[in-house]
Amino acid sequence: MAVTNFSTSSIRTGGKRYRVWDQSASLTFAGGNQSAESLYALTSTMAGFNAASVTSGGTLTINSLSVGSYDYTIKKGNQTVSSFSAGDWFTNTADTNSALIVVDGDLTINVGQTFTPSVRKLFTCLYVRGTLTVNGALSMSQRGANHSATSAQNLRIITGTYSSVSNPQVPATGGSGGGAVSNTAGGNTGTAGSAGGTGGGGGGASAFSNTSGAGATGTSYSGGPGGGASGNAAGATSGGANGGAGGNGTYAASDGGGGGAGNPGGAKGGNFGAQNGSDGTGGVLIVFCNALAGSGSITAAGAAGGNSGGGSGAGGGGSGGGSITIVTGTNNGPTPTAAGGAAGSAWQTGGAGGAGTARVLTGLTI
Repeated sequence: MAVTNFSTSSIRTGGKRYRVWDQSASLTFAGGNQSAESLYALTSTMAGFNAASVTSGGTLTINSLSVGSYDYTIKKGNQTVSSFSAGDWFTNTADTNSALIVVDGDLTINVGQTFTPSVRKLFTCLYVRGTLTVNGALSMSQRGANHSATSAQNLRIITGTYSSVSNPQVPATGGSGGGAVSNTAGGNTGTAGSAGGTGGGGGGASAFSNTSGAGATGTSYSGGPGGGASGNAAGATSGGANGGAGGNGTYAASDGGGGGAGNPGGAKGGNFGAQNGSDGTGGVLIVFCNALAGSGSITAAGAAGGNSGGGSGAGGGGSGGGSITIVTGTNNGPTPTAAGGAAGSAWQTGGAGGAGTARVLTGLTI
């Protein structure tokens, strides 16, 4: 962080007061590599700096753990989103970067607007010093990262106890994926995430004797991808680790197998009404605000597994839901959800993705 042209007044950022010497003071957040004990410690400090357009930062270390790279923007004063453009809030760097968005004022998302990145992110962290009003949609649905280049870590949200949760975090490991099946069976549902965790991917279904693909475990940056279905043939694959691709389906004769949902969705097996798995996994959203209001939606859903038709098709697994944690002073806003992706439908239905965590913690005073 770079501070220039000190003034005779003082400012308070991140719980500390700084004395400054020159009334033409300018406080510029320098970006670069950043380290803080929690996401709240970092973003609350950033709120004391000048406005900054959407910019790529450097590496990010939270609670002594490396959590990839980040982008950031700082908005000063009240903000109303009446015509959302992702480029006003996010970069288009996918999978390797998180997004830190700081609003020094109120933020209102109007009806009909969906506030979401256009590409996958490790996570989105939104700090609003005033009231966050969501009458439209705030979403990390299908925005979980394919993060093979970034190891999952326990992501410290804030230090302290809020709604009886001590030192809230998104754990590195979320719910486990649904297991593979064989011998004419529907797919297994992914395990739900808990205590901030994302959901596991659903397993693919099996038509007859061959084995389907399993769902993958959720991580701190993504719900787990779903497994591919076995349409009466060997070779169905499991959902990829670290928010990777959905599993591929297989087929024989007229028995198609749907692909599992993931980044990207897995390939279908055959052309007998079989479908590729949908692209996407549930993403991670962290919000700090003085008050939460509105009647819209806040979501981090997974994506659906591929359906299959034909005489004896098998459906692919859905991807796991993401993780939403909102830390606020007062809560009169939407109830967040992090649903797992739907199972692929067929003669043998795939496994749905496990739900992720969706919680509002109170007790924060900004």
